[in-house]
Amino acid sequence: MKKWMAMLLTMMLFVTAIPFAHAATTTFWDVPRSHWAYEAITKMAEEGIISGYNDGSFRPDNRISRAEFAKIMIAASGIDLGSARNVTQTFEDVGRDNWAFLYVERAKNYLTGYKSGKRYYYKPNENAVREDIAVALVRLMGYDQSKSSSTSAIDRFRDKSDISKELRPYIAIAVDTDLIKGFNDQTFRPQAAITRAEAATLLYRAKEKLDETKIVFPAEPTQPKPEEPKTISISDSFTDEKLQKWDTDHQTGSWVVSGQRVTAFSENEKLYHYLLPLNWSEAKTSSYELQVDLTQNGRGLGGLFFNGTDKQATVVFLDKDALYVKRMTDTSKKDMTSIAKVPLKQQKAAKLKIKVNGNDYSLYVNDSFVYSQEGQNLSGTKLGLYLNRDANADFPDKLTTFDNFSYKATLK
Repeated sequence: MKKWMAMLLTMMLFVTAIPFAHAATTTFWDVPRSHWAYEAITKMAEEGIISGYNDGSFRPDNRISRAEFAKIMIAASGIDLGSARNVTQTFEDVGRDNWAFLYVERAKNYLTGYKSGKRYYYKPNENAVREDIAVALVRLMGYDQSKSSSTSAIDRFRDKSDISKELRPYIAIAVDTDLIKGFNDQTFRPQAAITRAEAATLLYRAKEKLDETKIVFPAEPTQPKPEEPKTISISDSFTDEKLQKWDTDHQTGSWVVSGQRVTAFSENEKLYHYLLPLNWSEAKTSSYELQVDLTQNGRGLGGLFFNGTDKQATVVFLDKDALYVKRMTDTSKKDMTSIAKVPLKQQKAAKLKIKVNGNDYSLYVNDSFVYSQEGQNLSGTKLGLYLNRDANADFPDKLTTFDNFSYKATLK
């Protein structure tokens, strides 16, 4: 999958940013053998991945805008653009009348942006810079979840202070994995605009890295294939008012189905957290994921819980302007231990997903990655729906409801 995405990134970068000539050429009059990117540009052209202009030039010093870069990332990540009808505008300077609106919104989890107060800006017409493409490659390859790196990897750069503070861990990973390198004068030049020559070199280096695979030759005779892992799959569209797929004996709050949606209430004023545990065998799993559709007509505050025991759980929920991750230790105590807050614009309809793999987990909103943690103690087996008491404070006018729940697990 990584190799496929890298190849797609390579091809789409040049489909988007480089005009095609009528006939591919492997040499360009403005890229002599003495040019620092000659090998990368020539090899890419020989393989038919890139082309120059009709006049036989490559124009290696042309720059790529941030709007063009968003379009490249859509192709690289395989995201389906779909319709812009239900897409909420995130960035003040990329409105619906901007040609790049849908590209920027769909690809924003791979991109860098700017925040001023409570407003977000993308600056689409500015040049994409080296630290932008480094972050995008790290996130696209999944290295920010599967690899770790201390920022000591960038200490050797004399201009390390020019690297944006929030991006330094990503730049360190990119340097450690040879996705990007510094210059001979011991600089990284994070704010330097990305040129076509630099893009060719970065992609050429990534392609070489992914094409080379270390293998183990099979022993004689060939060993039998291991058994396919067993899986569990549970889904609920809430057509059953008795909630037979749920452990209602251990629910907190009163969970009710209405109009093929479920929500919760309680007359107990000392109960702050409503949990509806899934009814399953709770066998040990190596990995699992759960997701649900939320309709937030009121304050939001609905989501999922996992890593639960009889008294505790990790809860993930949305409110008007953010996604929260907290640790709940008592359903009758309002306060919880905060783990993370990810700013997000509220969407009345949202899909929330949790993926767990061993002691790591990742969170997604509308299928876009928003947060992850590694090396956690995830031994709790209880999981299901979560609703905060304040979610339905405006009943019956405004409610937070759930629909289309699904759970998939791989057994150890």
